[in-house]
Amino acid sequence: MIVYYAHAMCLYGEPDEVLHVRTIRRKFRRCRIVNPVDYDGDPLKSADTVGFCLRLVEQCDVVVFARLFGKVTAGVGKEVNHAMKVGKPVFELANGKLIRRAQRVEYISRRDTRGLYRRFRAS
Repeated sequence: MIVYYAHAMCLYGEPDEVLHVRTIRRKFRRCRIVNPVDYDGDPLKSADTVGFCLRLVEQCDVVVFARLFGKVTAGVGKEVNHAMKVGKPVFELANGKLIRRAQRVEYISRRDTRGLYRRFRAS
């Protein structure tokens, strides 16, 4: 099974990311996790970040996403809603658990996402 891990870019390399990956591995034993951070520096991702990530979503069996300060960030929202559109199961990481989601998510704008990133860096 291949699991796409959708999360805010400011979480890349942070302790929360490690905890999220552990939670995913507990739920989906022996899965392969596709983490978009692993593609940083890829020229195709640099040219079209969102499009690149949506294509990764399409290649996975399941999508797991995390909120930032209770909000779904712009890129994560696009990935989650795209996964649902193409029929992928979606789970939300919440309080150390994975909760199945069946409805599209509302997400904040890119501008508001950048504001949350600044808030995260300041905390």
